[in-house]
Amino acid sequence: MSAVIAAIDLGPTSSRVLHHAGAFAKLWSTRLRVMHVTSSPKEDVRQRVLEYCARSGPYEVDLEDQDVAVRSGLVSDAIHREARGENAALIVMGSHNHGALATWLLGTTTKVVLQNAAAPVLLVPPIDLDIVDTGDRPRLTCGPVLAAIDLAEIADHQLQMAAEIAVMAGEPLLLMTVAPQTIGDHDAARMLRERAQHYCHGRPHAVIVRRGRVAEEISRCARAEGAGLVVMGLRKRPRGRPGAIATAVLKTHRAFVLAVPGR
Repeated sequence: MSAVIAAIDLGPTSSRVLHHAGAFAKLWSTRLRVMHVTSSPKEDVRQRVLEYCARSGPYEVDLEDQDVAVRSGLVSDAIHREARGENAALIVMGSHNHGALATWLLGTTTKVVLQNAAAPVLLVPPIDLDIVDTGDRPRLTCGPVLAAIDLAEIADHQLQMAAEIAVMAGEPLLLMTVAPQTIGDHDAARMLRERAQHYCHGRPHAVIVRRGRVAEEISRCARAEGAGLVVMGLRKRPRGRPGAIATAVLKTHRAFVLAVPGR
């Protein structure tokens, strides 16, 4: 059975990581697995993690000792191993807000996790924004779901996840691309519609073609459409560094980013 993994560091965003991971686990009727990576003795830390989850996690999530994994080693490697070992359906982790000007910076751990992703990764921004409501009946509150498609990449898994989440949320699915100069607007829109026919449930609410810098245009589109969740694909090597655009979008727009690796 697969699991939703909440990777927490006991820092400021950890309670929100637990909140969203717990909601997705309930929505997908799967297990919640909490993991923490430490350099200290594991048993000493395990109790701290359990107490943190009881104190700061959503009260609807009732974790037991076997639901918590405390690992050692390099954080990104530990997350990768845990995701593979648990056949993870989703990894939920936080990004960090540093500096007096609130500049968006992703830590090295997040970048490496994206570059070597073993499962889709939901990045929780460190702001007062939630896209789930955990109650007796958990529901998504993300608004429109924006799938940002790279026309040069195979995007089947990305499109399927975006479509499923939009249906689950009862919200419109928006497809957009930042087209290269070699592809005209009409052809880019046609390519998006063709992909939607193969992988989406019904027709998307809108097909949007933009020009310019990729991360900036995705961010502008999300703001204009009121999308609280941007679903992005992770580029395959060797064309580019996986996660580079996803991390850039998170830096420039206050939205959640779901980064989906190809199959």
